[in-house]
Amino acid sequence: MKKKTAGMMACALLLLAGLAAGCASAKPGTAADGGGKKTDSSMQIKTAHGTQKAFLTADDWGPAVTKTVITFSREIDGDSLSPEKFAVIEEKSAFNYDTMKKDTVSSQRTVLDAYPSDAQGSRVEGNSSIIAIELQAGPLEGSAFVYNAKTQFNEWCDPYRLQVSLASGAELSSEGNPVTELDIVPDIPLAKEAGEGRICPQENGLSSGTYTMEDGTVYSYAEYIPPQDETKNALVIWLHGLGEGGTDPSVAYFGNKVTALAGSEFQELFGGAYVLIPQCPTMWMDDGNGGLSWGGQESIYTESLFEMIDGYVHRNEDIDTNRIIIGGCSNGGFMTVNLILRHPDYFAAAYPVCAAYGSEFITDAQIQDIKNLPVWFTYARNDTVVDPAISSVPIIQRLRDGGAGNIHVSEFADVHDTSGRYKDGNGESYPYQGHWSWIYVFNRECVDENGTDLWEWLSQQKKG
Repeated sequence: MKKKTAGMMACALLLLAGLAAGCASAKPGTAADGGGKKTDSSMQIKTAHGTQKAFLTADDWGPAVTKTVITFSREIDGDSLSPEKFAVIEEKSAFNYDTMKKDTVSSQRTVLDAYPSDAQGSRVEGNSSIIAIELQAGPLEGSAFVYNAKTQFNEWCDPYRLQVSLASGAELSSEGNPVTELDIVPDIPLAKEAGEGRICPQENGLSSGTYTMEDGTVYSYAEYIPPQDETKNALVIWLHGLGEGGTDPSVAYFGNKVTALAGSEFQELFGGAYVLIPQCPTMWMDDGNGGLSWGGQESIYTESLFEMIDGYVHRNEDIDTNRIIIGGCSNGGFMTVNLILRHPDYFAAAYPVCAAYGSEFITDAQIQDIKNLPVWFTYARNDTVVDPAISSVPIIQRLRDGGAGNIHVSEFADVHDTSGRYKDGNGESYPYQGHWSWIYVFNRECVDENGTDLWEWLSQQKKG
């Protein structure tokens, strides 16, 4: 009877340790059968539980999910990781141009690599409770934005899910023990207000806020503040395109790759520059009557935006008021031209891109007012959204005819991928819309006929 009681107690202890389904099934060599070997409780764990964040890259065509960074509740052996062991299904909201509504779509993402990482998705050596899985992305896959037909804005995909699993027959290991299943929370909140579900080193240093103007207009904005030094710093302003309006300024700086202005290459040219990215509640061209102004009607944002910019300058005494530079694309290019026409002595330079401002709405007197302002125009000849033949081209010619001496132009035949990463079906460089000439601006590919570089030129502009 004593032997039976002792055996039952031994079984109970083993069950509490999670090591055996019952004493009778213990295998030779285990502690249960008296083999003398210590059993590691982790040997019973075959499922690895985790959460994930999306690693974003600001690309020419918008924000791309190029990795998932997964945090597990236990370390994963680094030498057990390889890309072919994983399968990733992306499920997200997408705009259906047939129905003109948002749908939820699913697609298989191609896994390029898998490795132990730190919390920011950078590769580390050895074992880690965090791993990064790199995913193929391009103009047709991996975007984190979806178009909203009602607002006419881009917005973060909601829902956005990555279903991460092990490929058939694949397994990982944790402390030498097999992991045959993954239980990873699929939902990833991409918009910041929904939670910190994204990682993007390119937006580090960019912060956001809101300003309320005298007329009641509330502007969301993003800003970059350079490190303090012994000199005052330039202010570079960017005004976004039509699709980047709203109340989340990260949409504005991801939509046009404006993160480049806060990058080391741009900042080093300026010796540090403030960057201000105001976000329009609707669109800069809004005439207040449900229409778009091309210059013939006044925008409802003209006065309040200038108030916001001037207020920002006064709140930051470190800004050099002789080095305030303004630029923007399309809808933002319209407002760039609009503001320099109304405040020709305020800015040190302007860089409108595919500007949606009709030359016919600019008077000869206004041409004379801005002829001494340094301006760099950028556009593509095949732009079918804003025809340069009735906007940028005649404005440039009128300025030159009027005696302007510091006018520079980057004219492109079209807009296409120049990185070599993306190809079309024929193996040629992937073509973008001709309207997207801002891609060349943020890739530092705007060079005029004299070999002058836009970025370097901007850094040299100063009133007087």
